[in-house]
Amino acid sequence: MARASSRRAARSHRTRALLLRRVDYSDSDLVLTLLTESVGRVSALARAARKSRRRFGGSLEPMHTLRVQLDERDGVELLTLKEASIDCARHHLVSALSRLEAAGRGLGWVRRSAPAHSAEPETWRATIDLLDRLDDKDGLVQPDVHLAEFGLRLLRATGWGLDLETCVQCGKKCEPTQAAMVEAARGGLVCRSCGGARRKMGGEQRARLAAASRGESGALRADEATLAMALVEDALRAHAGLEMTAR
Repeated sequence: MARASSRRAARSHRTRALLLRRVDYSDSDLVLTLLTESVGRVSALARAARKSRRRFGGSLEPMHTLRVQLDERDGVELLTLKEASIDCARHHLVSALSRLEAAGRGLGWVRRSAPAHSAEPETWRATIDLLDRLDDKDGLVQPDVHLAEFGLRLLRATGWGLDLETCVQCGKKCEPTQAAMVEAARGGLVCRSCGGARRKMGGEQRARLAAASRGESGALRADEATLAMALVEDALRAHAGLEMTAR
């Protein structure tokens, strides 16, 4: 009777997924962190994945979109990976170091910010969009610009988007043409009356960052990528409570 009850408790998920992290476990297994389209971020055990590449057809690599089957049981945090195959390969991305580094950093942000076992459609779309942009064979835009725009969009998707129009402390509106001080850890603009912040930016720059956070491709200039990424990591460090330098 107990065995039958255990079988009924199992649920199977067939979904697209991205590999965020893989860790060796025992002699032949892997523990994977996946961002899935239908159930969000999950951890899964891939049995015998290290012993034989044929077990999952060599699909357990980052940067590609996967099709997976995951089995879940009540009361067990770790899911079991039953099947995996590549749904969308990104050969141009994996062939260039600068693209790989940008993609890896972005996936690290997702791993630290996406809630467990909660489907987040906008986070999924934003992450897929980042990887597809980095896979563009022409590569006309610097990878760091794609990454910076993605980071701002990710903050918005997770509910930590930066308010670049009003003071987050007192609610005072900042005129579009006016320079303002920004503190990402506090959520956006901080006026002088509320203590100000160490970073200052003009109105046009604020508008471009706001456009990027809404998912507008090409909103940022190349020389703004470093600033935008610093803001993203300041916000994630404050809200996720983790050191972003830890890979």
